[in-house]
Amino acid sequence: MAPLRIIFLIRSMYDLLPSNANLVRWGKKEDPTCPLCQDGCDDWDVSADLPEWDRHARIIKEARLKPDIVIHSASTQQLIMVELTVPYENRMEEAHIYKREKYLNLTKDLENAGYKAVVMPDEVGARGFVGSSVYDLLTKPMICGNKRTKATSGNSRKQFPLDLDQKK
Repeated sequence: MAPLRIIFLIRSMYDLLPSNANLVRWGKKEDPTCPLCQDGCDDWDVSADLPEWDRHARIIKEARLKPDIVIHSASTQQLIMVELTVPYENRMEEAHIYKREKYLNLTKDLENAGYKAVVMPDEVGARGFVGSSVYDLLTKPMICGNKRTKATSGNSRKQFPLDLDQKK
């Protein structure tokens, strides 16, 4: 593994990356607010493709494809479709590309219907390695700082702590 990647991983594990919260703590910035949080969206609703949890947005229910998880904001018409994959670590990039292409047409249909839609294929390797796409997923719905670090650290085999209702 490249030395810079190792340094990055160590810094991320100990929450030493230059996040907004850390920049404020270090006296480099005055506003700890995450820029993604400033879009006025605070009505995120999470639904999953499970028989007992049938809360997908209407437009997703009508689609032929069903993403594993849908994070939806009605007020801003944003949809984040999460597709989870557990490939072998040496096939994570290939799995990511496959899932992104699988949902390309659905994403275009949603955009044509007036939604800001994004598909986020996320990979957790068969041996428990959490792919960088998971970090991106946690950034999208404003899960920042310590919560994101905790979620992507060595706890990948435990429950995944996505608590979107709690304020930072």
